[in-house]
Amino acid sequence: MKIKKGLSDADMLKGYNENLTFENGMYADETVTKSKIKGVKAPAKKELLLPEDAQERLNRFLLEISMEWLKNKGGNCTWKVSKEDGQITIKPVAITKK
Repeated sequence: MKIKKGLSDADMLKGYNENLTFENGMYADETVTKSKIKGVKAPAKKELLLPEDAQERLNRFLLEISMEWLKNKGGNCTWKVSKEDGQITIKPVAITKK
C-alpha cells in the first residue's frame, strides 16, 4: 500500500481496520473521556483564612507599603512575616543579591 505525501494521519489510515489481537485488544473495552473544558486550565486558587473584605484591605495595605518602599528605598523588597505575642507582623525587607 502506497501513502501519498502531505496527508494527515486520519487520511492516511482511512479505510484501514486493524484485527484485534492480544496486544491491541486488551484495552479495547475501556473508554477514554475527554475534558469538556478546552484551553488552559485555571491554576488552583490558594485559600486564605480571611473574609473577602479583610483580604482586600490587606492587599491594599501591602500594595501601599510596597509603593512607599519603592519610592523611598529605590529597590525591590521581599516580605518578612513573623508572629509575636498573638500578633502577625509583615515587614518589607531589601532583597540581597547573592
